[in-house]
Amino acid sequence: MTEHIKPQPKLRKKLPIRKKILLVISVFVLALVATVAVAYLRYLHPTGEIMSNLYAIRNDRNGIPMVNFFLLQVGEKYIVIDTGSDSIQTENELQKLGISANDVVALLLTHSDWDHVGSLHLFHNATLYTGDTEFQYAEASRFAPAFELPDIPHQIMADGEIIELYGRTIQCIYTPGHTSDSVCFLIDGEYLFVGDLYVTPDLARYDKELQILYREKMLGIDGVEYIFTGHFGLFKDVGFFRWWWL
Repeated sequence: MTEHIKPQPKLRKKLPIRKKILLVISVFVLALVATVAVAYLRYLHPTGEIMSNLYAIRNDRNGIPMVNFFLLQVGEKYIVIDTGSDSIQTENELQKLGISANDVVALLLTHSDWDHVGSLHLFHNATLYTGDTEFQYAEASRFAPAFELPDIPHQIMADGEIIELYGRTIQCIYTPGHTSDSVCFLIDGEYLFVGDLYVTPDLARYDKELQILYREKMLGIDGVEYIFTGHFGLFKDVGFFRWWWL
């Protein structure tokens, strides 16, 4: 009589602790990269009207969405917040909307990075508004050629200063960190334009800790209904934006 032998269960090999750690790190990095990719593709607005009298212009780089800047219509004229990275793209996108660069009467510049000043020279009839900091336009980089500040009126605003422009109330708020000249603009107490304040802090940039400090300060402003960013579009839900970044 043949004795029945029960098959033995296969023993699963346990991963060494080092491989487990590497696996966890790899999954985390992949998730982070996927989150950043989705954020850029999901939140950058295509060129067009995003709410009444407010337009987004998008500039791409190598076919990938790169940056938004914004136009606020005031009567038959426009206030521009930042200017994008590429003047040719900007001209083409403005033409799609039937908007002439000559109808822009004010430029609010959040900071002087190349992807925010690339179309600045298109707006010959505008006055430039910035914070009281040194400009770095003349410096060339691997992204852009040397750039000079255009010959247009230039008004420097103090930290917290409020001015009236074409029926709009505009406050300049200094938020150095991403760059030394970074500012935010609060329009009518409801629209907060933050430039690159919420771009991930980079140790190679001006001051990481200072940037984080001003991030929290900006999210504490009462009455803000919309937050406009250079690389993540428009946030209508300020509560969600606060959760996302903090």
